Amino acid sequence: MRTFELLLWIASAGCLSGLVFDRLRRSINLAMIAGIVGVAAAHAAIEGIRFHMVGVYALMAVAMAVALWRLRRPEPRGVTRVWVRSSVAILLAASLVVAAALPTLFPVFRYETPTGPYGIGTADYEMPGSAGRTLVVQFWYPTRRDASGSRAGLTTRPDLLADAYASFTGLPRLFFDHLRLIRTHAIRGAAFPADSAARPVVLFSHGPLSANRVQSVFMMEALASHGFVVAAIDHTGYASTTIFPDGHAVSPDPRAAWPVFVDAKSTAMLHTWVDDVRHVIDRLEALNAGDPGGLLTGRLDLAHIGYVGASFGGSVVVQALLDEPRIRAGVAQDGKPYFADDTPAALQRPLMYMQSAAPYIKSSDAQLARWGLNATAFRMAEQDHYARQMRLIGSATSPIYNVYVRHTSHVTFSDLNLIVRVPDFDLINIRRAHCIINDYTVAFFERYLNGRTEPLVDESTPSSYEEVTVTRRNVAPPTAGLVAAVGQGR
Repeated sequence: MRTFELLLWIASAGCLSGLVFDRLRRSINLAMIAGIVGVAAAHAAIEGIRFHMVGVYALMAVAMAVALWRLRRPEPRGVTRVWVRSSVAILLAASLVVAAALPTLFPVFRYETPTGPYGIGTADYEMPGSAGRTLVVQFWYPTRRDASGSRAGLTTRPDLLADAYASFTGLPRLFFDHLRLIRTHAIRGAAFPADSAARPVVLFSHGPLSANRVQSVFMMEALASHGFVVAAIDHTGYASTTIFPDGHAVSPDPRAAWPVFVDAKSTAMLHTWVDDVRHVIDRLEALNAGDPGGLLTGRLDLAHIGYVGASFGGSVVVQALLDEPRIRAGVAQDGKPYFADDTPAALQRPLMYMQSAAPYIKSSDAQLARWGLNATAFRMAEQDHYARQMRLIGSATSPIYNVYVRHTSHVTFSDLNLIVRVPDFDLINIRRAHCIINDYTVAFFERYLNGRTEPLVDESTPSSYEEVTVTRRNVAPPTAGLVAAVGQGR
């Protein structure tokens, strides 16, 4: 709960407790009413009213009604029976817990302060994609720490983002009313730092159908704060909703299917996304030569392009490293290989696999049925993906890492567990999990795009996180490895 939300809850609870269990003077009743009104006004003006606080608002209304009623009549004589007081106390305690539940489960959270030396800017661009589609690419980039301006929200259309999360989780849309109140650390349209250095570029791809370009803002901010320009791609027609700069949106294509098996449909989708990435890189080259808005001109180091993706976006990272020579290194987060059986899978550029303890979304029988599957078929798909991953790792000639993070799930690589705080005692704290993800992702790109020695991704240093196990192949000592990496992918 935010500051004034918590104060409003405490004030309402205190007022009701005092009115129920004590005989209060008229002046104290008036002070309680004034206090609640003041806190409520500050909450509305500074933080903003939201649906999840309906229980607290109800408590506030009851507290004020009882206080006003007490002002209009004298105190009753006699002593209230113990059982009556106990019953009221139990009812009040239960009401307080229920009132606090929704704003606690759906918090207006703050992203962790990025650890890099830069502030963060953001900007949206429309770009051509494959098959005549138009994509939206959101840039997260370094700026001055003292850059002025208001912090950007998650999106310009939080109503549409709420629809997308409601569809994915099966929860009522109103439960995502708080998305409009969440702010990032980025300043929209802020200038790059005054130095003229071009920055390495890291592309990002989201998961399929239920996600979009803002699914992992925690990681976009971390990379930008360390000096990378992140280009987060909405794969139009395959995103939960693609929101364009003018506010209009495109929903998922009804013909798009959730990829499960490696079949003609999933590999066609895979290659469509890889083609999108090629189109984006082509456009980045044009913008670097001359951005009409001036923001990106000369700011992109396109000789050092990385690529990170989560879920199916991670699968696209693997395929892009096989197909697109302009990409130097990639991070696949719970991305299962979808390459076809006849694809040469001798990987020649650095790849980091980051894997959660539960790399597949938990699916009910009803959900599996909508995909035309049952539990047995789904397990077969899991085994097939694992076999392809082992084939890829075994045949790689470039550095390849497998970073396994215990007590995490498939959605740990997104913002979802910040947006919905349902307790799960099998998982580590989401902010610690995001810290692990950010540290490994930044270290990997620092080494393979910037040529810096990073202990987390050298050839032998154990992980500093007890939840993490790292296995490595073809990773040379830092000096030799970095020299080799410079020549790869060109």
